[in-house]
Amino acid sequence: MLPDGAGLGDRELVEDAVALLVRGLPAGWARFHAVIAPPVAEASVTTVDGQSQPAAVPAQVLAILTEHQHRAVANGAPWQRLVIDCDADGLLSAYPESDPPVAPPVRRRWVSWMLAALTAGLLAAAGVVFAVGWQWGPPPRVGMTALPSPPPRQREAFEVVNKWFDAENRADVAAMRAVACADPSPAVLMWIESIGLVGQDEGFVYPDAVIGFHDGGANVRVKTAVRIRPVSESQKQLVEAAQKHGGFFTDELTLADEGGALKVCDIAGAVLK
Repeated sequence: MLPDGAGLGDRELVEDAVALLVRGLPAGWARFHAVIAPPVAEASVTTVDGQSQPAAVPAQVLAILTEHQHRAVANGAPWQRLVIDCDADGLLSAYPESDPPVAPPVRRRWVSWMLAALTAGLLAAAGVVFAVGWQWGPPPRVGMTALPSPPPRQREAFEVVNKWFDAENRADVAAMRAVACADPSPAVLMWIESIGLVGQDEGFVYPDAVIGFHDGGANVRVKTAVRIRPVSESQKQLVEAAQKHGGFFTDELTLADEGGALKVCDIAGAVLK
């Protein structure tokens, strides 16, 4: 693995993809980070004031990088994920990551074929629209900006959220009840009952960050950005559609303070836009 991209073949495809991608970034962006694992992509952008937010990865960009993945396989250097970092001054880094080989699912084969069919025209368009003198360099190091620690109450709330979704992912009804309040909403009761009847057959949920927090004393509302690893066909379609908005979903939970411990009382979710 060469972080500066020196060992990455077909670098012009990466440059074309990034040139298209930065067109949709907000004004004042400073750094862009993406992890591409066709047909899925996750990305975020950091502005000059240090604020980070999810970023959308257009279908054109995913198509170009899918073509890069196909060429890498043909050249004997396959990758499962491509990690890209780009600064506003044109400093670009990209490196591949690979997992042990696994059999690709049928749907992935279909999506890859569909994206490949779009690629021919998109490659030319990317080169015409942008002419950028990219500077290839190493990826940014972690810890460049020191952020303040969240309040203890917010950290506690996020821990409860993690426990809830971990129990859900494991279809552990007892653990879900252990973090639920004494009088949960119908939504929470139905959620637990559904997991008890059919297990986790929709998708695994992974909280990434707190994006909204309100401490009302007896009750706490916490809004989190989450990623979903789909299991059912319906969830796969939702996750694919969510890529238009960065690939993140939100879950908003209401927690009750019961004897000094926060417990889940209500939950609602949506696509993060």
